Amino acid sequence: MYPFIQSLYADIRAQPRAVYIIVLGQFLIRFGSYVFPFLTLYLSSLDYSAGKVAAILVAMGLGNILGPLAGGYLADAIGRKRTMLVSLFGSALATLGIYGAADNYGLLLTIGFANGFFVFLYGPASNALLTDLVPAERRLTAFALIRLAQNGGFAAGPAIGGLLYATAPWLMFLGDAFTTLVCGILTAAYLPHGLRTIRGKASSPKVFFQSWKAALYDLRTHVLYKQYLLAIFFMAFGFCQVFSVLALSTEDAGLSPRQYGLIMSLNGLLILLIELPFSHWLKRLAPRQVLAVGFALIGLGLVAFGMSQNFGGFLIAMTLFTIGEIIALPLGMAYSSELAPKEYRGRYLGLRGITWGTAGCLASSGLVIYDYIGLTVWLFAGASSLLSTLVILLPVKAARRETYLNHSS
Repeated sequence: MYPFIQSLYADIRAQPRAVYIIVLGQFLIRFGSYVFPFLTLYLSSLDYSAGKVAAILVAMGLGNILGPLAGGYLADAIGRKRTMLVSLFGSALATLGIYGAADNYGLLLTIGFANGFFVFLYGPASNALLTDLVPAERRLTAFALIRLAQNGGFAAGPAIGGLLYATAPWLMFLGDAFTTLVCGILTAAYLPHGLRTIRGKASSPKVFFQSWKAALYDLRTHVLYKQYLLAIFFMAFGFCQVFSVLALSTEDAGLSPRQYGLIMSLNGLLILLIELPFSHWLKRLAPRQVLAVGFALIGLGLVAFGMSQNFGGFLIAMTLFTIGEIIALPLGMAYSSELAPKEYRGRYLGLRGITWGTAGCLASSGLVIYDYIGLTVWLFAGASSLLSTLVILLPVKAARRETYLNHSS
């Protein structure tokens, strides 16, 4: 056990300084992202109907899809750092704009879209920069550190957000914008620019479309990456139900809001306690097979949510789901980043963000489906994730050799 801890510690110590800056920035972003959990409550308090609130969330979701499309391009065209700065300062302003436009529904829809767009510019650029800087053998640990920071921030932030919301809602929006701006200042001061692989005027629509055409043409022969994108689409569709349908399921099962909060807290607690050492151990194994195990456990956890009728059952289901998440998500980030060709890295990682965003938007239909078929929705969610297990295990004849190919066949 001691050699393993030494190895993990050495792996963490060997990360470039930029990784620690990104980790700190991700903690700040997630710590301050308490607006979203309270947004529905805030908008409802302004007498917006459920339909109007849903439309605002859909506008944000559309931004979540188009953000990675632009972010992947900009990461390759103007550089990783500049794209991250556009994302951070833009999303901080958009967060303040949501509060400022709260009494203007049309403007609120526009700013909601802008918020979703700017927030999701960040992922392809930051992941591409991390991949630029971190050697392949240390990337899984780096991505696990990122997720540790994200979950730590998200676990701590909502409690502060609730206090600010109870005091005065504008403080919540201001606090969110402030932490994002601090992350932007750290990014500007300490992060390198990273690679630029697109030549030409970045603002030119012609350059934009030609660059994406080139990336998609390259994707035609990248069988492993296409397989990964298809697998995570099915997994993400099921995965996202936990953050929409689960609250209704626990309520209908007679659980209290406090018990629901404890179930969700279990997810974050397990990630904080075991994901980093687990990821360090998993990096020696074949990634596609490990991803298949993670996707399968996520699927089984989703099915278990549908079978749970008491607090203990939901805790067991969440444990299954979270172990699957711990296995699959950081490894999936490292695997896809490794597969992404250097010259198209930002756009490839943008495709990953688009896939997640699209699956998340479609997953919102789970709330409507739940109204009609009840707990059976969890069977569909679980089946979708289990389908991703089959997809990632399908034997493929890769048209080119990749770093991971020898480990994933």
